[in-house]
Amino acid sequence: MPLNDILNCPKNELWSVLDSDEAYDDKERWFFCKGIGMIELCQLGEMLSVDSYDNLMSGFDLVGEPRDEGPWPQTIPETLTTRLATLSDDEIADVAPRWVTIEELQTTATVESLTDYLTRLRTYLSGKSGGFFLVNAL
Repeated sequence: MPLNDILNCPKNELWSVLDSDEAYDDKERWFFCKGIGMIELCQLGEMLSVDSYDNLMSGFDLVGEPRDEGPWPQTIPETLTTRLATLSDDEIADVAPRWVTIEELQTTATVESLTDYLTRLRTYLSGKSGGFFLVNAL
């Protein structure tokens, strides 16, 4: 499993999807976001006034027992996914230059790449139901 992808599915289906040999066959379920994980999303959420960084961090709950080599799925706070799904183009243009300045993104991202990321993420989140899980693995 790759690092930091987002999976959309009902919680009761999570492990059957992750344990499947064809986990990535249903591309509509996945948002591939390598390099942007819990820390970066919590900082973004704080910039967007969703909640404090600490409160957002506490909303990323590990699902199931940790496995030595992953995957390690975590819930994503619904307040964060709801806000990201409703970002306007102007809000994306406003937050991307601020978000790129965080330590975790300074050497790996540009304003343009984060603008693209947020636009694609908004599209992915819009109109979907069920849970959203950040899937981490080695």
